[in-house]
Amino acid sequence: MTELVSIIIPCYNAEKWIAECIDSALSQTYSPIEIIVVDDGSTDRSLSIIKKYGNKIRWVSYENGGASAARNRGIQISKGKYIQFIDADDYISPIKVKDQVEFLKVSGKDIVYGDWCHQVYNDDNTIKSSSYITNQSSDDMTYYVISNNTIHSGSCLCKREVIERISGFDESIRIAEDYDFFVRLALSGAKFTYLQGRNYFYRIYSQITASNGQGIKHPNSVKFVLDKTSFYLAQKDLLTGKYRRLLACKYFLVAKNYLMLGEFKQSNTCYNISNNLSETHKYRSEGSSKFEKVYNLFGWKVTSLLMYALHFISMTINKLAKS
Repeated sequence: MTELVSIIIPCYNAEKWIAECIDSALSQTYSPIEIIVVDDGSTDRSLSIIKKYGNKIRWVSYENGGASAARNRGIQISKGKYIQFIDADDYISPIKVKDQVEFLKVSGKDIVYGDWCHQVYNDDNTIKSSSYITNQSSDDMTYYVISNNTIHSGSCLCKREVIERISGFDESIRIAEDYDFFVRLALSGAKFTYLQGRNYFYRIYSQITASNGQGIKHPNSVKFVLDKTSFYLAQKDLLTGKYRRLLACKYFLVAKNYLMLGEFKQSNTCYNISNNLSETHKYRSEGSSKFEKVYNLFGWKVTSLLMYALHFISMTINKLAKS
């Protein structure tokens, strides 16, 4: 018997792309599938476009609650043994579901993930494409997921049971929710496997895109996920050795992002967490940017004071320009 696959598409203000996204789901060579589009309170023409597909798809519409809530609602009303997510402004190749279902059956794993294509749509209508090769680098999937954060939720095919085991996506997170999702899946014991092949196409075209990663601009969300991850690791007695070093690196990067945004209290908090996790109690940053060079030469205190001074000067100039 061939198992049903549920393709879940959360949609918010994606009128330019939603039709191509749905068409890519309908063009799958695998059968049977059900396509569920969850309109997340769109204020453009998205819902009217969705309705034109009639009984080819199932759709529901709710007040805006974010991508996590929309995906969870799709999961709740779906019936498939396997779950495929597609963001409304992205699309998948016709063979994606078929290839990944077959691979999951052979491998006996719970989640298969693959490569994906990153497409940047410029203002001059040109498109710049690059590929993300996400090949698993070690047998420790928990470490891999926390470290890399390069698995796209749409590049995967998941057994429904492992998603339900962790209660789906955390609806309190609107940025980095996929990072949290995969960390919790790995910590739950879900078995991952990798299948080579670029079958998911991820678009970035403007500030309004639903698929525009904003973790650097929103370090609060990333810190929240890291705090949760630290808690889960501690519960499993894993907050030692390589995991402490890894989290020290992650918290340092968040501290840097806070510093770049002029949020100095939060940056110092994350830096202190990074130091407490580090075995040497002083994290040394890798990289060749001016920030890394100044930090590694003079340390955090001097670097943060310099950043504060630059931020103050910038704010003063802006105020004078407006007056």
